[in-house]
Amino acid sequence: MKQPTAHCVNRTVHDADSHITESGGWMEKYASQYVKDNLAAPFIDLENIPQLKPVFEQAKKRLAGNDPELTEVLKADLYGSPGKRNLMAAYGAVDGEERRDSLDIAGISSQIVFPGLVFYSRFAKSKDLKVVYGGSEAMNRAMVDFCSADSQRLLSVGYLSFKDPELALASAKQAIDMGVKSLWLSSDAVDGRAPSHIAYDPIWALLEEAGVPIVLHIGSGVLMPKEYKNTGNQRTLDPMSLNIETTSPKDLPVLHHSIERWLTCMIFDGVLERFPKLKIGLIELGSNWLPACLANMDLGVSQLGKFDTGLKNLSMKPSDYMKRQVRATPLHVEDAGWVLRSVGKEMLMFNTDYPHPEGGSDPFGDFERSLDLVQATPEELDNFYAKNFEDLMGLNTGS
Repeated sequence: MKQPTAHCVNRTVHDADSHITESGGWMEKYASQYVKDNLAAPFIDLENIPQLKPVFEQAKKRLAGNDPELTEVLKADLYGSPGKRNLMAAYGAVDGEERRDSLDIAGISSQIVFPGLVFYSRFAKSKDLKVVYGGSEAMNRAMVDFCSADSQRLLSVGYLSFKDPELALASAKQAIDMGVKSLWLSSDAVDGRAPSHIAYDPIWALLEEAGVPIVLHIGSGVLMPKEYKNTGNQRTLDPMSLNIETTSPKDLPVLHHSIERWLTCMIFDGVLERFPKLKIGLIELGSNWLPACLANMDLGVSQLGKFDTGLKNLSMKPSDYMKRQVRATPLHVEDAGWVLRSVGKEMLMFNTDYPHPEGGSDPFGDFERSLDLVQATPEELDNFYAKNFEDLMGLNTGS
């Protein structure tokens, strides 16, 4: 088994990115009849792809307890087992009790748990606000239910739509009351309003008081616009990839574009100044872009601040707001050590993306090797594996 590594000996480790795998019809169990009748079809229906049907039958057999040998194989190598590519069969992908057990196997203290993108695609873009907010409630209840196997360690991510500011405030209160630990937002402007629009201030105040962070994730905003993918040629994807997030190579270089616009608004328009304890997690969006982002925002204020009097109300450089309130997950394939040296010890967090294959077969080893190349100090490692996560999630662990 490839986890844990030397970095993790006598050190608390938290995982800032993981997912569930939704089986067909799972969301409907939590939705009202009106929402069920008006949900969009899933943007991808993996279970009905002919080549994948044997894979899903294997998963159902294991989950029914009829393939204990496969269960033991998966537990023996959570991240590297070929069975992980079957997202349904992966240990803990659809069962909260298994997921809790997987933390013990991996030596992880707590883990942020996201839905898959299938949930989001079925209600979030609806023009019917009853579907948008009813779908949000259903998804949030489903996530809290999954994490109820150990709600202190499995930290559920809910969804919050900004389509209507008043309904969004009510939705946020509802999500907090039901036990959602963080709220996933869109990073694009919604209905002509900037992310920093003053209509959202009551929401920021609520989240700040409750200690519930905002999380932005791949899929939060527009990636490569569809027009840029229209080449006149038909693109095909291997159906066995089971990779529904980053199947377009054109998306990877622009993952952060909408995120940078969102952050620029939140900082330049004073949201992080007015709400200094509001925390933001940038999850599965990479980190190579962060050094340039911090430098460019500082440059924007130092130059445009000569003329924009609103920028003179900021008490810090944009990069200082980022270091105080924003935490981010590098991809395991990136040079996390280089990014750490470029942005400082306050921002980066360990993550596995479990059970998605994009997280790699050895995330512990990949990050350890990169951090060792820059001779990361014990303090920097403590921040990367634990303290930055604890700051984001408001955990008082004493670690």
